[in-house]
Amino acid sequence: MVHVRCDSYAQWIGSILALLVVTSGVGVVTAQSDAASDQPEWADGAFAEYGEMVAVYNESITSTDLGIAGDQLANERVNLVVTDSDGSTATFSFRTDSQLRMTEVKQGTRADATIRMSTDRETFNETLTADDPAATFTNAVTEGDIEIDGLGTTNAVKWTVINTVADLARSLGVF
Repeated sequence: MVHVRCDSYAQWIGSILALLVVTSGVGVVTAQSDAASDQPEWADGAFAEYGEMVAVYNESITSTDLGIAGDQLANERVNLVVTDSDGSTATFSFRTDSQLRMTEVKQGTRADATIRMSTDRETFNETLTADDPAATFTNAVTEGDIEIDGLGTTNAVKWTVINTVADLARSLGVF
């Protein structure tokens, strides 16, 4: 049986959540992918807003200590799926580097994605337009409004464990 002190556990979970901020929308925006044509009408505007946040995020992430969570999201390829209230979905993709900066930001999916993040359009917009997108993103992950799933066997197992621990912490009121 594994025993985790609440203080170190809360710090670990907080670090994971802070790291997830990395994936909230920063990096160098590149050309749209071929899959962009499959996007709903609202995706172009959402992608433009997403792209505006990239440089600011990349500058601030290098001075942010994300602890153990940084290791979990570094050097990953991410598909971010945003679902609107009408059920339509837009997908944006990016890569995180070793310092958790976002690169290769595109509209559409990556065939080689290792992580899938999913959220609703309202949460996505709140994160993009927030004065402190990192805090807004962290809160959304903490509250379960943004979900992360691993793609591929190793990442699927890793993120299942992380999500299970986060759900347990949520139910215990740790955050």
